[in-house]
Amino acid sequence: MKSIIIICVSYALSGSASVLGSVSPDDLSGESVLEELLSDESLPESAMEQMAEFYEQMRSSPLNINTATAGELESLGILSPSQIEAIHAYIYMYGPLKTLGELQLTGGLDWHTRQILRYFVYAGEPVSDKVKPSVRELIRYGRNELTVSMNVPLYMRDGFREHTAQELARYPNRSYLGNKLSHTVRYSFNWRGRIRAGFTADKDAGEPFGGRNGTGYDFWSPYLCISDEGPFRRVLVGNYRAVFGKGLLLGSGFSLGKSMALTELQSGQTGLKPHSSVSEYDFFRGTGLTLGVGKTLLVTVMGAYTPADAIVKGDTIVSSFKTDGYHRTELEWSRKHNIRVTSVAANVNYRYNGISFGTTVLKEGYSFPTANGNGYTGVSADWSVRRPAFGSSGEIAFSDEGAAVLTDNYLRVGRKLVLNMLFRSYSPAFNAPHSGALCESDVRNETGVLIGFTHSGGSLKSNGYVDLFRHPERRTGADGPSNGMEIRINTAWKASQSDNIDAFIRFKSKQKDCKPTGTLEYCVTWRGRLRWDHTFNKALSCRTQLLWSRYNFLYEPLSDGFGFSFSSDWNPSPNISASLQTVLFMTDSYDSNISVYEKGLRYSFGFVTLSGHGGRIALNLRYRFSERLQLNLKASSLLYSDREEIGASQQKIRSWHKEDINVQSIWKF
Repeated sequence: MKSIIIICVSYALSGSASVLGSVSPDDLSGESVLEELLSDESLPESAMEQMAEFYEQMRSSPLNINTATAGELESLGILSPSQIEAIHAYIYMYGPLKTLGELQLTGGLDWHTRQILRYFVYAGEPVSDKVKPSVRELIRYGRNELTVSMNVPLYMRDGFREHTAQELARYPNRSYLGNKLSHTVRYSFNWRGRIRAGFTADKDAGEPFGGRNGTGYDFWSPYLCISDEGPFRRVLVGNYRAVFGKGLLLGSGFSLGKSMALTELQSGQTGLKPHSSVSEYDFFRGTGLTLGVGKTLLVTVMGAYTPADAIVKGDTIVSSFKTDGYHRTELEWSRKHNIRVTSVAANVNYRYNGISFGTTVLKEGYSFPTANGNGYTGVSADWSVRRPAFGSSGEIAFSDEGAAVLTDNYLRVGRKLVLNMLFRSYSPAFNAPHSGALCESDVRNETGVLIGFTHSGGSLKSNGYVDLFRHPERRTGADGPSNGMEIRINTAWKASQSDNIDAFIRFKSKQKDCKPTGTLEYCVTWRGRLRWDHTFNKALSCRTQLLWSRYNFLYEPLSDGFGFSFSSDWNPSPNISASLQTVLFMTDSYDSNISVYEKGLRYSFGFVTLSGHGGRIALNLRYRFSERLQLNLKASSLLYSDREEIGASQQKIRSWHKEDINVQSIWKF
């Protein structure tokens, strides 16, 4: 009966969009641009959040394309070196761009790239002398933005239920300390991209608000960032992230997925950046500054004294760090900020004509010793050579006991084909707590080579890779040296002005423990997707997806997963937009789960992972009262036909369905 209800409701909602006459679209919406840049299911959640914030900031403070340097355009992660060279050559020969429409005359940018780029740059008059900051200037041209978000769950988890005094005396961690609401406040100030300040305050569901949290919210992340002031390229005070080289030694957890590694997106995350996300792990709290020496040398120094969550055994030694940021129970609360990490680091980077060399040194000390000692010392060297036709970059890092190396090389064959090869070798003894480099499982105990390609020709674009990797020593799930291979192919076809078809297939074979045989056996997983996007006109578009997954391991039942998704976007005016997505899924187990990209409120783009039998419905509404005030609303429902309860332990929901309401207001002043 439930299956019938799910199917009927889903199709009724998905069919509500009427079919209009086909009209050729001439642009992409801002939301679809962000979705395209972030819609890679292999991208880790932390990296997706950081990238979403980066692009939101660039949208609010775009670059003047007539004065932007090659490094600034490269930081967007959208343009290749040859495209940047074509833009600068055009400006040199014909003068500043009057409109962004002139980009098509450069000869190096296709329509799709131009449409994405226009959300992050503008064509303005060159200014020879920089405006000096003053109180009047800051008040007049400073942009303030306040974003308030709240999630209201329409269900009850066991952690929020009433528990008897006797039960709590025996099991004190069965009850959450706070209510079931989660909410976030973000404030930001931006003056011409040169002075940025703000804070993020966040409370997760189950965490106390006030009381134990004397400052109200469980997590605060304030920051002040000053750029391009005198010899200082950047000065940061408060919470910040640090990414240098390929992220082997200092990557602040910014780990890209393998398919994203074929692009240049990571270049936009290098250097010191404010930490304005809700992530409560892998940031620095202190001061950092970058000094420019001439036009070729950058010197960065940083110091931090950062609180961290940890599991401390016997009040004498740290057995592990706690990274989820939850403080909902007495046990989780006892691990909140119970150690302090003192960090000192420096980076020197030389850049000239597309060539750069750098070195980084990091020294950390812990208020409690860990199994590896009282602190950590690491050093690395990185390099990069970028030319329109080829490029090579990499980093080699040394920790107290191990070493790691990562190299990335690309070759452009003609105007349509780019070949990539990435090699990595991380010794089992290598330990870098802030690493964010590309890896299969962890930045240690791994060797691999990834060979990929990107082909763009007319209406057809494709990319893919083959990744061969090996773990020299035992790891979680494999009691001995193990091997693996992953292959992924993605193809996008612009069938017409109104239709885009996208398909991908991924195959992975990886060794893991097999209990019946007592040996390592290969576990094979498949994932596939076929997607069709159709635009009826500027106001209405839709997307249909078919998804498939398979899990195959010796002596275990073959597990398949299937999914069907339909979504529609309606934008009748610049002030109103709505999107509706329905998903039907049927998987044999969690191993064959499916992942579907789902639109969220601002800063909350991401994938939802679904397993079992059921359906999901998500409705997004946006209404802009004026240029300054906007209200966003999301309502979602997850329904199962194969279970009576969802989740386990304190997170258990004693129902076969769950609904959430998310509300967000954005005020610009």
